[in-house]
Amino acid sequence: MSENKLLAWQEFPNGLIAKAMKDESFRKELLANPKAVMEKEMDKLKKGAKFPAALEVKVIEQPANVFYLVLPTATGQTSDEELDMVSGGQDVVLNGEGFVNHLVN
Repeated sequence: MSENKLLAWQEFPNGLIAKAMKDESFRKELLANPKAVMEKEMDKLKKGAKFPAALEVKVIEQPANVFYLVLPTATGQTSDEELDMVSGGQDVVLNGEGFVNHLVN
């Protein structure tokens, strides 16, 4: 996988946030239909990129007085590879796969 592709996918969530902050209609659509909107944006990075059908995608607005910490589901022991991915700054681990790597490959 090229480093440019990996960087693009790692920056993907930040790009969505920036776009939502500038474009109120995009923000509303992202909140109303997160999976469809994100897949449309993902398609710009990799043609045909889709979330797994069974994956539920949620986008929430964070109030100024709230801090969210999202923990992955505890599925037993975390592998060394998953720990390396998280500590190395890669994206969220999803079902034992690096989600970014899943999309890039």
